[in-house]
Amino acid sequence: MAKTIVAGLTVAAVFAIAQIDLKRSESGAEASAIGSLRAISSAQAIHAGAYGAYARSLRALSTPCPGVSTGFVSPDLGRDPAIKVGYEIRLHPAPPSADRRDCHGEPMATGYHATAVPMQRSGGAARAFAVDQSQIIWVDETGVAPTPPFRETRTVRPLQ
Repeated sequence: MAKTIVAGLTVAAVFAIAQIDLKRSESGAEASAIGSLRAISSAQAIHAGAYGAYARSLRALSTPCPGVSTGFVSPDLGRDPAIKVGYEIRLHPAPPSADRRDCHGEPMATGYHATAVPMQRSGGAARAFAVDQSQIIWVDETGVAPTPPFRETRTVRPLQ
């Protein structure tokens, strides 16, 4: 229980720091999408540290464990998919871990990647983003989310 409380507080702190660290040139919508992916990435790392594997859904990451008041991510990321400031945020789990279950008894994943894709490519939200357990956020200038294994191309690069 103490691990889960610490995890929730850590996620909140990481999300706050991530929001401060965003580049000024990024639109508000892109900044929100990047912040969401950073929050998911940090939450998944904490989840894996506490339970030995990754959550299979945003709902699982946002639902508090029994006896705890907060989940690993904020409730605004608790839907599959989550919609935030013109971006669709999705969690794509790897196959389930046969022997690992979360605090709700649900199977967990051996890996994951999360994506943030603009719902419309206008109004400053044109780029798409993705992250996996490496915690490196990748950007695609075309608005199509990169997929693992991530590698640099003409339109895809790690976010600096």
